[in-house]
Amino acid sequence: MNKADSILVKVCGITEAKDARFALELGADKLGFITYEKSPRKIDFEKIENIKSELSLEKEKMVAVEVEPTIERLKNIMDQGFGVFQLHFSYDLSRDLIEQWTQLVGAENLWLAPRIPTGKSFPEDLFSYSKTFLIDAYSEGEFGGTGICSDWESFSALQNSFSIKKWILAGGLSPENIRLAIKSTNAEIVDVNSGVERSPGVKDFVKLKKFFSEISLI
Repeated sequence: MNKADSILVKVCGITEAKDARFALELGADKLGFITYEKSPRKIDFEKIENIKSELSLEKEKMVAVEVEPTIERLKNIMDQGFGVFQLHFSYDLSRDLIEQWTQLVGAENLWLAPRIPTGKSFPEDLFSYSKTFLIDAYSEGEFGGTGICSDWESFSALQNSFSIKKWILAGGLSPENIRLAIKSTNAEIVDVNSGVERSPGVKDFVKLKKFFSEISLI
């Protein structure tokens, strides 16, 4: 098996059934649905249900993406049939709340995505709450979806130092840089969003196809 066959790809910011179908046909392992109210790629529960029904999506394919949800909000999201929960939050968020997330959805279904300011070390105390961590580019005012590249060197160091955990590379990935990103970091899971869009929440099929083609060449 070559390297490309072992790389898991999540296509995030799905808002249309046709985009979801095309991503799956190309080989996407996971689809990300952003339920965060302030995101330009936000999708409501009714539309999620329509896409899920139309494509007969298995829950393991569906990733809910939210920012610092209350327990009540997270329970509402769980009711939509997601298998994975990708939660973004400020690095210093109350650990009591994060622990409640873990207890609610299970550590194996929780992808934690802390927003870590430049110069701050990864908060290792988070390791007790999840098995999977997503590293995105830091933005003072936004939680992901900025199109800015994350720090590949830091990602690689974390993945090497804490290989018992799963690490997801996100932030500014595109058809133009995905091969270099994977070769530079040895990432095994990648998350693409704005780099394969025509506009927020609308995928560009040419870019999406090229993205997967580039991975296949690794």
